[in-house]
Amino acid sequence: MKKKGNFFSSKSTKIILLIVIGAFLLAITLVTICVILTNRILTDNTASQMNLFCEERGDDLDTEFLRVEDAVGSLARWTRNKIPDVKTISEDGKLRDSIVDDADDLIRFMTEHNDFIQGAYIHYTLDVTGVTDREEGVYYTRDSEGKFSTIPFTQKEIEEDPVADYWYYGPIKNGKAQWTKPYFDGSADDHMISYVEPVFIGDTPVAIIGIDISFTRLLKWVDTLKYLETGYMYLKEADGSAHYHYSDINLDHLHTDEEDQITENGELMSQPSTGGALIRYTFQGHDRAMAFMTLRNGMKFVLCDGYESVFKARNRAINIMIWVSVAMTTVLAGIAAIMANRITNPLRKLTAAANEISEGDYDVVLPPETDDEVGELSKAFRLAVDKIRAREEDNKARVAAKERRIEKDAEKMKQQQSDLVAMKNLAYSDSLTNVKNKTAYDDTTGYIDEQIKAGTAEFAVIMCDLNYLKIINDTCGHQEGDKVLRRAARLLCMAFPMSSVFRIGGDEFVVLPSGIEYAKLDDHLENLRLLLKEERDSSDKLEQRVSISVGCAVFDRENDKSYQEVFDRADGLMYEGKQKIHARDGIAGRGR
Repeated sequence: MKKKGNFFSSKSTKIILLIVIGAFLLAITLVTICVILTNRILTDNTASQMNLFCEERGDDLDTEFLRVEDAVGSLARWTRNKIPDVKTISEDGKLRDSIVDDADDLIRFMTEHNDFIQGAYIHYTLDVTGVTDREEGVYYTRDSEGKFSTIPFTQKEIEEDPVADYWYYGPIKNGKAQWTKPYFDGSADDHMISYVEPVFIGDTPVAIIGIDISFTRLLKWVDTLKYLETGYMYLKEADGSAHYHYSDINLDHLHTDEEDQITENGELMSQPSTGGALIRYTFQGHDRAMAFMTLRNGMKFVLCDGYESVFKARNRAINIMIWVSVAMTTVLAGIAAIMANRITNPLRKLTAAANEISEGDYDVVLPPETDDEVGELSKAFRLAVDKIRAREEDNKARVAAKERRIEKDAEKMKQQQSDLVAMKNLAYSDSLTNVKNKTAYDDTTGYIDEQIKAGTAEFAVIMCDLNYLKIINDTCGHQEGDKVLRRAARLLCMAFPMSSVFRIGGDEFVVLPSGIEYAKLDDHLENLRLLLKEERDSSDKLEQRVSISVGCAVFDRENDKSYQEVFDRADGLMYEGKQKIHARDGIAGRGR
């Protein structure tokens, strides 16, 4: 009679258990997906709300800026229509005065009802009037009672005004209307930003028209804007070089972007706005989030809040879901553990036996060879042990021999790789100066020509030629000449530590600046000039110092068709510099 098994001895029961466990795992997966999606939805919604608040307040500010721009533009067009030509306006003082008088009501109408506006002005330029003690225009400023009054301002005072670069020279040089950066105006005893438009007849500036906005009152208004419980707003320069808060406008040190440690979405810092995302950063140990938009005057309008405060609702919802998921998972895990324990006891014994067998111990105790699946598995284990025992010694010998062959092959490949690296370095290195040699230079210039054809090239060529090497060789010997060549190479590497330096001839070097040093090319050329000046000042004797002629040319995408064209320009500039150095050292007339 066949022995009856218990409830957990059949495959059907085990399949049921697997289904339960599968359902449990599926529940965990679905909960995890729900948590992830909820997190994403709530995060996107919070970021969108914060950006929308920033954009709405920024639009209010842009509306005020647009009114200022329209007022200045209208007055500029009106003034241009009143001026017949440069000669007439320059010679006819009464005409100039009448235009200013006619503009009086127009200026007041456009400015008096905007509380941000501190002053407005129309001035004739020095090109029209020359430097005189006469008032050639009108300057309105808001007094302590909030009303506009005029301040006498002569043409001579323009040259003496410490902030004239902002409201006079800058816009004329720019040739069009522009917003200025914040500056302190001593005449109004206030910080200002101005919108200024020069009026031109032909190429001659004849008048300058502008409106001054009280930057202090503007920041005070911004300071009143609050987001939720702890969010606040401020203005900053587009490049992040200064953050402006109402509370610290008079401080010498202003906060900059460099003091913020960006942790998420740092690439958005260079964009016009954060769009629908937020930038996460830390400031003085506090985790924060920001959104911003760019205003019409070029500044960025920033909304900041604590990261935890911004995402308080999201975190609360996620925590609730996580706790519910943990509770459900715990209950299901308990049920699964109870059921699994009934079926896994014999399997644990087989597993323990398998582990002992894997460690080389074949004298193991197996579960009884019963009539169920576990018993059959136990019997198969016993038969397998006998076969494994017989093959173990043979396998060990084969594995040992194979490992020895692998070790030898690996050692051989490692040596070949080392030889290849050494050969490559030797082929591209100048043995005397340790910089790159002509072979490396030719390969590099060939690659640059391919970039030029593809339209992706952006580079500069710095041609350097060592002066007086023949004199040094003739007077001190070639060993001293070699020392000078090595010193010259070191100087170039010091000035351009991250760039490729090539020795392409006996006393000729070429520097191809890297991307980072190309962006600050003028700074590195100045460093090289200072290093060469130190060399020149170190000795009056030509043979005891390093003298290098330098020429630099930058790739022009519109005109340059090959690397050689840029090199030829740099070489020509280098030769011009060499002639000047020879003339300065009293050796004019000698060749390269």
